[in-house]
Amino acid sequence: MSLNPTVAERRRQVLVGPLPDDFLRLIKPSSSSTAEAAPYDPATAAHVATPTQPAFHSFVPPNTRGRISVTILEANLAKNYGLVRMDPYCRLRVGHASFETPTKLSGGRTPFWNRIVHAYLPVGVDSIFVQIFDEKAFSADECIAHSHIILPPGIFNGETIDEFYPLTGAQGEGKEGLVHLIISFAPVEAPNAHPTYQGGPTHPDGSPTHGAEVPAAVTGPAFSDDDVKAVKELFPDIDEEVVRAVLEENRGNQDATVSALLEMTK
Repeated sequence: MSLNPTVAERRRQVLVGPLPDDFLRLIKPSSSSTAEAAPYDPATAAHVATPTQPAFHSFVPPNTRGRISVTILEANLAKNYGLVRMDPYCRLRVGHASFETPTKLSGGRTPFWNRIVHAYLPVGVDSIFVQIFDEKAFSADECIAHSHIILPPGIFNGETIDEFYPLTGAQGEGKEGLVHLIISFAPVEAPNAHPTYQGGPTHPDGSPTHGAEVPAAVTGPAFSDDDVKAVKELFPDIDEEVVRAVLEENRGNQDATVSALLEMTK
């Protein structure tokens, strides 16, 4: 019986003899080869060992009194205005900025949100405005309760106020139920936007010679009204003057401006 030429050729190529020790085994690279392939770089090692931290933008809008924190915990409403169910959410307005909680599906008369809102409190603003809406699927959302809340004076002395506030609606003033809020306040200082730079020779008594002060160059804005409108469309609840001020602070950089505004609305 003659073998197929292809089969006979393959048999002649079979390895005959003892198998090597590393046959069918994973080869572990030696420490020397690893060191040669990836030399140690302290800068790279430090970067890998330290996780990247998110950039924090500490921009403070002009005419800001401080940063207010409002925790919208829950509400106890007087009536369920839904035909089958009621899906309430809460809207909070601080100055020209407004914030909303997620909708509590089937929340009914006792929705629970536990949403924390951080906002900059403008100078001259001493109150906040709360509205509770019933979200509708096929029509406009219905405002079922609201309250104009004067900020407690204690928060400006470092106190945290945990209080229920009456709501007004179809049932009458202060008769639509209660909303539970926790309010605190922290003062902030706006950074100096125009630092003074001095240099050059001075007299022996320490007074600067003529031309020692280097005035800052006065330049126009590095952005246009279209840039302001483009950013404003992303943040419709923030006043246009605040958007313009943030753009000026970031010298027209829209990415940095958007990040700063996101930080403001957290």
